Amino acid sequence: MDRKLVLISGYYGFDNLGDEAILEELVSELKRVVDADDIVVLSANPDLTAKRYGVRSMQRKSFGEFWNILTQARLFISGGGGLFQNTKTLGSILFYGLQILMAKAHNVPTLIYAQGIGPLNGKLAENICRQFFAQASQITVRDDASMKILESWQLPAIRTADPVWNLEPKAAPQAILDQLATADGKSKLVGLSLRPSHDLTDAHLKRLAEGLFMIMDETQHLVLLPLQKEQDLPLLEKFHSFWLERGRRSIILDISSIEYPSQWAALFSKFDFVVAMRLHALIFALKAGLPVSGIAYDPKVTQLLAEFEQTCLILTKESNAEQWVESLKSFKNSMPSHSRSAKQHLESAKNLACQNFENIARILNMPRAV
Repeated sequence: MDRKLVLISGYYGFDNLGDEAILEELVSELKRVVDADDIVVLSANPDLTAKRYGVRSMQRKSFGEFWNILTQARLFISGGGGLFQNTKTLGSILFYGLQILMAKAHNVPTLIYAQGIGPLNGKLAENICRQFFAQASQITVRDDASMKILESWQLPAIRTADPVWNLEPKAAPQAILDQLATADGKSKLVGLSLRPSHDLTDAHLKRLAEGLFMIMDETQHLVLLPLQKEQDLPLLEKFHSFWLERGRRSIILDISSIEYPSQWAALFSKFDFVVAMRLHALIFALKAGLPVSGIAYDPKVTQLLAEFEQTCLILTKESNAEQWVESLKSFKNSMPSHSRSAKQHLESAKNLACQNFENIARILNMPRAV
């Protein structure tokens, strides 16, 4: 049987903006060298994924179906994103690692694609992850910390960057533009992204509201951004109540009209600055050349902020909420230099991200297994 299919696995079909943005860019790149009918995405919502990206899709949890379709595959792509981590359990590592082993059993080359490794808590997680990565044909990672892990494992890898750096914006839906105009057509807009974290407390939210109150003037309107609606909305609603107590204006964006992640890229260009927890909220803002202040709930956020010389609000189990107000005051004074830094580092990130497609094309040009 001729092997034509390219199979893609990741955290897809869960309406998480970051992962869906990665998938949109990956599919766009693949369609330059592969027929759309030969691209198969493993998804939690196969019907939506197939419709949205114009590819084939199958249920991600159906290991039997995956095993069978591997007989038709010429390449298995694991990623991108942060799939191999055990912040809660070993489940994610085992789920994605088993897929690599299944591909290996069928002699299908595996590309670990633009991944961020970790956090890996404990030697067991690290050893299991290392064994899975050792089965891959090629490994590309999106950050220096992941490269250091692979160097310590003595596994060869290529340092690329998150694919979303090269995602071309699509026009935002008119319904979104209408919401922003309703906020007040004369106002300047500020974006805020929050996500759940066991370290994030009401004290942090109240201090965040206090800090933003101090650095935003009367002409600025806060826009609350649910990048993964089911997870983010409760937190944003709680912050919204704290913000209204201060007599300031904000809207929680209704994202139901947004179909493609690339439409978010156009949306972020409307903001003056962004404060965000989610990695891809920060990436979209930096792509637009905006100053950002990131809430560092995860090392990947800390790494990005350091790389782009942006303000970092440290989030730890210890109560450090008081420091946020002072950090946001400093952020206000640093916004012009932050914007310059964002623009200076953007080209390098885009160039590294270009290597993702170059690696895919190189693998697909190799002789096919039959």
